[in-house]
Amino acid sequence: MANPVEVWKAEKHGLDVWPNVVNYAAAGTPMKQIDTPDLERMKWHGFFYRKRDAEGRYMNRIRVTASQMTAAQARQIAFIAYEMGHGIVDVTTRANVQVQGLKIEHLPKAAERLAQVGLNSKQTGHDNIRNVFAHPFSGLLADELIDTCQLCHDVTDLFVDSREYSDLPRKMNICLNGTSHHSAHFWTQDISFLAHRTDDGRVGFQVLLGGTQGQNPHLAWHLPVLVHPTQVVDVTRAILDLFRAKGSREKRNAARFRFLMEEIGVGGVLQWLEENLPYRLEPLVGEPIPASSHDELIGWFPQRDPDLWIMGLSVPLGRLTWRQLEGLSILSKKWGDGQLRTTHEQGLAVINIPTAFKNAAATDAAALGLSIHADPLERNTVACTGSQFCNIAVVETKGRMLQLMQKLRQRNVKLHDVRIHMSGCPSSCAQHFTADIGLKGVRVRRLLGTREGFDVFLGGGIAGQVHMALPYRTGVDTDQLPALIEEVMAEYYLRHQAGQTFSTYWREKLQAEEAGKVGDDDYQLPVWVCETCDYRHEAEDPPVFCPQCAGLRRYFARLEDGVVEDEESAREQEAATPAEIDGFAFAASDAALTEDEGLTVSVAGRDLALFRHEGSVHAIDAECPHEGAMLAEGEFKDGVVTCPWHGWTFNACSGCSIEPAGNDVRHYATRVVDGKIYVAVENAVHNTGGAGRPRAASPATGGTKRARAVDVSLPLLEVIHETPDVRTFRLDNREGKFPLDLPGRFANVYVEVDGVGVWRPFTISSSPTTPEHVDLTIKLNPEGSVSRHLFEQARVGMSLRVKGPQGGFCFDPARHREPLVLVAAGSGITPMMSIARYLHAGGSQQPRIMVYGARTESDIIFHEECRKMQQDAAAFRYVAAVSRPNNGWQGPQGRLTSQLLRDAVQDLHEGRYFLCGPGDFMDTLARELTELGVPAERIQTEQFQSPVVAKA
Repeated sequence: MANPVEVWKAEKHGLDVWPNVVNYAAAGTPMKQIDTPDLERMKWHGFFYRKRDAEGRYMNRIRVTASQMTAAQARQIAFIAYEMGHGIVDVTTRANVQVQGLKIEHLPKAAERLAQVGLNSKQTGHDNIRNVFAHPFSGLLADELIDTCQLCHDVTDLFVDSREYSDLPRKMNICLNGTSHHSAHFWTQDISFLAHRTDDGRVGFQVLLGGTQGQNPHLAWHLPVLVHPTQVVDVTRAILDLFRAKGSREKRNAARFRFLMEEIGVGGVLQWLEENLPYRLEPLVGEPIPASSHDELIGWFPQRDPDLWIMGLSVPLGRLTWRQLEGLSILSKKWGDGQLRTTHEQGLAVINIPTAFKNAAATDAAALGLSIHADPLERNTVACTGSQFCNIAVVETKGRMLQLMQKLRQRNVKLHDVRIHMSGCPSSCAQHFTADIGLKGVRVRRLLGTREGFDVFLGGGIAGQVHMALPYRTGVDTDQLPALIEEVMAEYYLRHQAGQTFSTYWREKLQAEEAGKVGDDDYQLPVWVCETCDYRHEAEDPPVFCPQCAGLRRYFARLEDGVVEDEESAREQEAATPAEIDGFAFAASDAALTEDEGLTVSVAGRDLALFRHEGSVHAIDAECPHEGAMLAEGEFKDGVVTCPWHGWTFNACSGCSIEPAGNDVRHYATRVVDGKIYVAVENAVHNTGGAGRPRAASPATGGTKRARAVDVSLPLLEVIHETPDVRTFRLDNREGKFPLDLPGRFANVYVEVDGVGVWRPFTISSSPTTPEHVDLTIKLNPEGSVSRHLFEQARVGMSLRVKGPQGGFCFDPARHREPLVLVAAGSGITPMMSIARYLHAGGSQQPRIMVYGARTESDIIFHEECRKMQQDAAAFRYVAAVSRPNNGWQGPQGRLTSQLLRDAVQDLHEGRYFLCGPGDFMDTLARELTELGVPAERIQTEQFQSPVVAKA
């Protein structure tokens, strides 16, 4: 054999690897212990190894023939993504769906679950025929020439499970389009059947062959015949036989069908078809009508039945959460007939929606975060999987494209009928060669090392006819992209002739030019800083107004080269400030205090909240007397500040409480001198509550004193895998830098994601009784930048910056003496675990019950530890319920409801309730408990910085 791939293909057929996969799964075989040929053979069953993903995970590419998907299939895919993967589902440019993050032990089960709903992932990778797709609305459109759905299935039946047609020299892409309009997408497939009406009114297919993107892009050749619908399968079979018989197996980079087309030409294909078909094909010289636009698949589209509609939804970059896909499954049955369509534009559509239900369906879609509306950036951008999961990609794409979209929005760059496609490598899975602006991932060398970057191509897609893009700039790093795209868009808008498309303009300009290489200093524009809100704008000139706070242009200052803005310079400035003027102590710079929000400061050991109202500065005690929330973090409007935790309101000028009355805080005299704020803390004004009497302390203030939040860095001691998507990050606190006071509080974690600092709150699951470490138990949010960063990047020994403890949702032994009912759903168990551990460590006899709900048994967090605590402590009871039980589950089934609590709790009215979980779960349960007579003040719900007491 000529190359190594053909050697191992000959040794064992790809389809024959499945028994090995089953054995690997049963043994939990690590990826590194599986021979590479077997890893490659798994692609014959649709499972792709992903060495870059955690400890070696697998992607499942699911075949969605003709773009048709049922509600049951969508729901099954969503559950596979949730229970076995990362909880995300990607729609591809071939209308497949992909589930990332499966472990080896999941693969047989995933295949079994797909088969239960009539799906499979066979032969979706390597040297196979990929998903056969059609126009996603085929069979529904009134003006469609041919319904191609059944033909897609007939062609698929030809090769799935076929040993002959799953042993091709290289991969092959096949598509059919039954409409009269054929977008650029159909010009780059190995075989394209395009519907055509002849001059005498007959309908058949024109044929394009040998199109490809990849490293050597080429538009397809036209085969001058008319293929009737009944001939499609025969013609496909003959072309596959031609590829198997004469395609090259010598060099992998020259083995695609397009290279055979170059060798034998259209004439050679016609001769083969004449010799191998039982009939002659009808000649048809005229070529397909060139594409004039891209497929429009977002919005409402009328179906052949005038009372039915297609709801085309925007799915930015094709990425969905499992909840969104499950929600669409439910939506499609509620407002349609349970049918969906995937699209080759990385989108989804729900079909057969009656006219009367259009608004209701669109409303339910919006509740899922999906819309029939999309701005030009959402509508016109495509990105492949990228290096996050793909083994061969050299740059990340989904995240990079989302950042690029956001930066272009900030620059107010509009893409009118201009498409940007981003591929992570030369393979061009995002089809960047047929985009107006194509971005091909490369590594860019800079003075400080190599970075992720892109080669930029312009003029692809539709410029009178379908064209391949031309190189424009090479070696553009990701930070330079926004300025480059802004520049090419601005030039087009300024210089194009009326009616001239973006691609036509740039193709004409680039025909005689060579691509320029981009250096370190190119596309580096001045940075302008809004002095009002700190918004930063990169451009030659500042904007007319600030897009963040609407401040006028004159408030922008240029950030000069060499100017360093850091904490050290701020500390030097503060050190130069007089500490005291006439009994007034320095509090803060006047510029640090705005009109619309407060500022927490520390003056002479006392925490204060500063506010500016009607030009004057006011200072009051920083903490709300109820639970100790920082008032400066609450909403401030018209001189009134609202506590961020429980909604108590205060006059920020005087400290008098408004609602509820009688809970005043002290206020302090202030002065502003030379741009600096000073406060007289020794002469605080003590307000009176009620009818002139001194205010009594709030009952809450009689509890344990809260530790003041600190901002520290702690080393990571250990990463504990609790469930497939939950991990505990144990931080070293042996030096006592982080104060631990009450169980149930949270900490804010700081990470830098792609150079941008981000804070996110996570509950502390460890107990204050083990102060030597701080445990943060975190559930992976596949769309969340911080949790994903921690799961992928956190390593033992590195330090994490944390701020805390914070939050009013906590157990205070001095005040909470009632029997405790700790109710949690999903990752909401984390504060409950802190409380349970705290009481268990102290041998408390206070009655307590933890009622916990999870989706499946494998999703239960801390299951064994809770069972052990129940065995060791008579005062503690533990009840776990699952909503999707397996056959062996012996406990309660279903979601957590007030009825389940009535069954588990002896006396509902005696206890103090702590509720934590999804917002709708907490709100519903709190309302039901109050309706059952539980006092509202004994129901606490966790919303991080805004816990609320249930209202009757």
